[in-house]
Amino acid sequence: MIRISSINSNQIFGFCSLIFIFMVSFCYLITKLYKITCSKLGLAGLPKRGGCLNKRLHHQPIKIEFITQTDKTLPCSFNCSTNHIISLPGEIIKINYSLRNKSNNYAICEAVYNVIPLPTSKYFNKLQCFCYNKIIVPPCGNVVLPLVFYIEPNINFDDNTRNVEKVTLTYILNNMKKW
Repeated sequence: MIRISSINSNQIFGFCSLIFIFMVSFCYLITKLYKITCSKLGLAGLPKRGGCLNKRLHHQPIKIEFITQTDKTLPCSFNCSTNHIISLPGEIIKINYSLRNKSNNYAICEAVYNVIPLPTSKYFNKLQCFCYNKIIVPPCGNVVLPLVFYIEPNINFDDNTRNVEKVTLTYILNNMKKW
């Protein structure tokens, strides 16, 4: 004889509640498991974790030359504290320029700069600069003009700038009294 047992509504509710809790927990855990698996295997755009990466950054030293030019109508001497330096990309560099007024009148000037070779200019970042500012030098006075900059490390990974060994930074001092 087959015996049929009766199931009441409380047992059905409890069984459905258990299945619902199991499914929600499974969905939560499967997303965590997916992220862990992808990060270990480097899938889905997530980087690999651990010391498995062999990519080494090779930053070549770059020689940076400093050139100054002065407008002939400006009675000033404009010089850099050094002719050149050798720097690694990413290194913050501070250089001082000196400006001396040789006349008995105020000198009003402005400096503009140029970076050569041209493709390297997008990797040249100034943190503090005196360029494009009006500079007023008192009669027979001296002014120290600081320049703080760095060259981005990505310069070594761009096809146009990968083999650059020398960058020339030129500052031209213009007479603003003419304007």
